[in-house]
Amino acid sequence: MHNKVVCLSNVYDQHYLDLRGEKIAPCLSSPKRRDLFRCLELATGRVVVVLSSPPKSLERRSPRWLPAAATTFSTHRQFFCANWDVPKLRIPLGWLFYAVQAVRRIQSNDLVVIDNYEFIYVVAAYAVRLFRRVDFVLEYEDGKHAIDQSWHAGLSGLAEKMGRGLIRAAILAHPALGRRLPPNVPTLLAPGFVVRTTLPRERPPLGDTVHFLYSGSLDRTRGVDLLLAALPLLPETGWHLHITGAGSLEKEVAALAGGPRWQGRVTFHGTLPAVDYTALIGRCQVGLNCQRPSDPISDVTFPSKVFSYMSAGLLILSSRASDVPVVCGDACIYYEAETPASLAEAIHRVVQHYTELSLSGKADKVTAIYGIEGTAQRLTQLLAEANLA
Repeated sequence: MHNKVVCLSNVYDQHYLDLRGEKIAPCLSSPKRRDLFRCLELATGRVVVVLSSPPKSLERRSPRWLPAAATTFSTHRQFFCANWDVPKLRIPLGWLFYAVQAVRRIQSNDLVVIDNYEFIYVVAAYAVRLFRRVDFVLEYEDGKHAIDQSWHAGLSGLAEKMGRGLIRAAILAHPALGRRLPPNVPTLLAPGFVVRTTLPRERPPLGDTVHFLYSGSLDRTRGVDLLLAALPLLPETGWHLHITGAGSLEKEVAALAGGPRWQGRVTFHGTLPAVDYTALIGRCQVGLNCQRPSDPISDVTFPSKVFSYMSAGLLILSSRASDVPVVCGDACIYYEAETPASLAEAIHRVVQHYTELSLSGKADKVTAIYGIEGTAQRLTQLLAEANLA
């Protein structure tokens, strides 16, 4: 029987942002990790503890000693190791301080969940194994190092080679990631979570306009250029597009939304605080996932926005990238070709037939599988199959 569940993850939420007291990048994976940790808690009946390393500052360039800190992530205890936040030394020093923290915080018979094949976690796992008898589960969020050409990819690739022998079971965000695991490692598919508690209490009446939402990275990989190119192919009325997020195409999106042609039909909201984003998603009827199937990232990641839209009760119009049809089946509406014309045709079809499409109830099956309770039940079965229960 395991004492507790320890998650090696650099996730953080507003608790840590308030504690840190300086500007750091928002952690976009916080909602999914919150739900995953809750599933681990339900599946094991054990306390979940999160061990993290402090992220770098976005604005400060002078060195700063960051002392160890204790806070909470959602409802779970979270511990940040110390580090000297200085260029060139921050990363290797982080490996050392994080490994020391892991050895101190992890006890024999703990269940340790590793957040991806990242070098910092694998080094810590090997350090822990020298002193403790523990079991390791991989939370395989992405395999981006397989397509990345930077030095980070080299470290992650090395971490994968080192970490393969440690893993007893794996939680996959993309079906194809299972092929990168050692043979006979039990797996569970959990690309995201449908959490219906985020559903707005009362969605506004449809009226004459269907409100579409694109939320996420603004770049070619996610098909934002296709979305912009599809706009001139749409009818003059019956739709309104809301865009929120940031990325390499942010200037193009802002310029288009601010131009006279699209005033009243396209609104760019930038990056929104959680409260404002919740209000925006409550005003929309359809969520857009335009990720390009041809981009290599679609072979190693799953677009989390699909589950965010589904949690909010939106109808979803999606490409077939990242095996979305394998995960969601007919709960989404799909467009076939990676072209502006195909996307525009699908948007027009949704505008014309929104009422009957939105009443189909086809998302209920996906909700049952990928809800908190459903995922926790499947996770219990995974741990039993791997003899980790």
